[in-house]
Amino acid sequence: MEKESRFKYESVQDTETLHRYLEALTNGFSTGEIRFSSRDGEVAMQPQGLIGFVVEAKSTGGRMKLHLKFSWREGEEEATGPDTLDIAAGDKA
Repeated sequence: MEKESRFKYESVQDTETLHRYLEALTNGFSTGEIRFSSRDGEVAMQPQGLIGFVVEAKSTGGRMKLHLKFSWREGEEEATGPDTLDIAAGDKA
């Protein structure tokens, strides 16, 4: 049994940096490996098969929150639900 690996990083970033992080995640899902590292540690993950996906968006009193969660088990496929999600960028003038 593999030992537990844990990685957590919190910061405030500009939208360009967040865009690069999201592109790296997208590329990692495509290549089958995502690596996270900071001065406090590193973890590598190999997403495969069906992946659980949760998105939560919330707006309360001018405070916005967006949570994304991906989950999977090594060597196991998860069942998928019948619902679909559309994500689109807004047209900001």
